[in-house]
Amino acid sequence: MNGYNGGLTSVDAWLEYVSRLQWQTVGMGLERMTEMVDRLALRRPAQHVITVAGTNGKGTTCHALEQLLLGSGATVGTTLSPHIDRFNERIRLHGQELNDAEICRAFAAVEAARGDLTLTYFEYSTIAALWVFAQAKLDFAILEIGLGGRLDAFNVIAADTAIITSIGLDHQELLGDTLDAIGAEKAGIFRPGQQVVLGIDMPNSVMARCDQLGLEPSVLGQHFSVTEDATLGTWEYESDGQIVSTIPIGQCGPANIALAYRAVTLIGVLESQSIAARKKLLRNASKGLSVKGRLQKFAWSGRTILCDVAHNPAGVEFLCRELALRGLDPDLIVCGMLTGKDHLGVYTTVSEKLRGKWAFLDTFGDRALSAGDLSHAAGLMQNDDPKARCFDLVTGLGGLASFLSSASNEGDVILVFGSFNAVEQSLMLMNHSAGAC
Repeated sequence: MNGYNGGLTSVDAWLEYVSRLQWQTVGMGLERMTEMVDRLALRRPAQHVITVAGTNGKGTTCHALEQLLLGSGATVGTTLSPHIDRFNERIRLHGQELNDAEICRAFAAVEAARGDLTLTYFEYSTIAALWVFAQAKLDFAILEIGLGGRLDAFNVIAADTAIITSIGLDHQELLGDTLDAIGAEKAGIFRPGQQVVLGIDMPNSVMARCDQLGLEPSVLGQHFSVTEDATLGTWEYESDGQIVSTIPIGQCGPANIALAYRAVTLIGVLESQSIAARKKLLRNASKGLSVKGRLQKFAWSGRTILCDVAHNPAGVEFLCRELALRGLDPDLIVCGMLTGKDHLGVYTTVSEKLRGKWAFLDTFGDRALSAGDLSHAAGLMQNDDPKARCFDLVTGLGGLASFLSSASNEGDVILVFGSFNAVEQSLMLMNHSAGAC
């Protein structure tokens, strides 16, 4: 028998209980997941399952898929990882975060089936999401791969469509230290007979896995394309001889929206719609898509704050391109990161492209890194670079507000980026002051 004796009535209580159960933060291997999926009959959590893997861009692509599928009239469940503000962000049903009562019900169902099986935090939440989707009898389930692919908990589900958004260097201690090695891990989500959609610059290992399984991937830059016009603030999508032009550039990157649209097109869910209706759907998705922590924009104390969770060199390279596309050049750049990341690579990439002065922010938790240690890891010492005079150790919302106010001027653009923890701090500050703009 397990140690649960009932009585858990809040999400926080459940999460505390689940955290006590786990024997490791990341459990590589699918044996426990396979057992739980079989116990709860979750092999097909929806009529059509889409898995989304990649180093960067997964969350945005999942949100875009969700919006496009809902716009086509389908019923949709979506998983995201990790969350920024609260656990509810991880499980979405019909475009809305799952409420507390539904999450508690899902956790209770997992616990009833678990017995003496030990699950990690991520496995527990994964099974809960799959159970919710199965209960809802959905048309589509969108599953974001949290780490890698081959051994990710969601890979126990044989998806009908697979997307890899990008391959970059991150989590090398678990996935390998070359793009080919990381690509091979992420290509572990592929199955024979799938529709596969790929971002640009895939390593040979990804394409080789497609060949091994007889898959014919649709690749951005080859089978469909994106052309951006920073002057007009629009972008263009082209595939199969058809063009959707004057798509407004919104909060999210056109490339990720294009990956989602290509997948939805290949699935065939848009076949009953006119070409005009499809174009409208894509334009509305690009204009209206908003994802927490992805170029999220706020007005604060006469300044504009941008929040983004880019935290590896490839991710910040993409972020800098997106900022340039929107004509944004931050005056103050605030970075907070966890241990185990390429801090020097991130700093070098951003500082080569953005002119603003720098500051570093404490992060918290198991892999916390102080602002001082981050500045040192980035190859800098306090005040040794004219661009980087604003190093500070910031703790608490009051300290963060005071620091941002003293280190910037009214009218400035402030970029806060790095780990989800750093962005969470800035969003907490925003929640206590001005609203989103």
